[in-house]
Amino acid sequence: MKIAVLGAGAMGSLYGGMLSRAGHDVVLIDVSESHIDAVNRKGLVIDGPEELISVRVPAAMASNVKSVPELVILFTKTIYSRSALESVKHLLGPDTWMLSLQNGLGNDALISEYLPQDRIIVGTTDFPSTFVAPGEIRSKGTGTTKIMRADGIQSDAVNKIAEILNEGGFNCIVTQDVFVAIWEKVAFNSAMNAITAATRLKLGHVGTSQEGRGAAFDVAREVISVANAKGIKADIDRVLALMDKDFHEHADHKPSMLQDVLQKRQTEVDFINGAAVREAEKLGMKIPVTKTLYQLIKVIQAHYEDIL
Repeated sequence: MKIAVLGAGAMGSLYGGMLSRAGHDVVLIDVSESHIDAVNRKGLVIDGPEELISVRVPAAMASNVKSVPELVILFTKTIYSRSALESVKHLLGPDTWMLSLQNGLGNDALISEYLPQDRIIVGTTDFPSTFVAPGEIRSKGTGTTKIMRADGIQSDAVNKIAEILNEGGFNCIVTQDVFVAIWEKVAFNSAMNAITAATRLKLGHVGTSQEGRGAAFDVAREVISVANAKGIKADIDRVLALMDKDFHEHADHKPSMLQDVLQKRQTEVDFINGAAVREAEKLGMKIPVTKTLYQLIKVIQAHYEDIL
């Protein structure tokens, strides 16, 4: 299959590299000239769980890609989705599918401005991947990919795309539960990302504080209550168990939102906490802890230059 990976950071490079290795016609599209140059010069290096892999896969700026793909996999940060989609409008043909494995809510609504709803796939992934240096990533574990057409309708084409992802080793299943998984991930990230970003503490430091754990669990409960009110059977016990596990097993981890705040970059909070708040307001619900965290991160972002 002819595949374009839009956003070749840690996750995009992992998926694009492994799909290329499986024999598919892949191009990595990114805005980082140093990453593009390194991949084109020496190949993409993937430090995997079992071996060090080097994959020859082309990388380019969007404007330099001319061939229309059958599938675009969207892996940009949500805050850059619109500019990324604008950059590839010339690559979106009448038969092109787009798969978003991004964080947050509302990705399909934005993509629907560029492609019809019946050609949009949404999903989640918990494969680990870290950007090491231009042209090099590290992925030391495995995971699962869950996908479904955005309108919830079964499709042979989506089943075929799942098979292709499996050829790359991505343990992909097509399931209505993808919407449950998306909301559970939003609940997890609304808590773990936002609290570490607001406090500038690693997961373990938050987890060893009774107040930190309590606030994190409150956020997760609030977000799951919104999902349940929408008729989505997200499971709060499953989310709390995963949070508790991460507090213990990944105590030194700095979630992406914390990393963004430490580097004084814009975060994805509008598409995580902010999106949950907006969905709650549509239902006439209040989720005060989640909203307060959202507001705090927005204040921090607006005043990076004033931080003492």
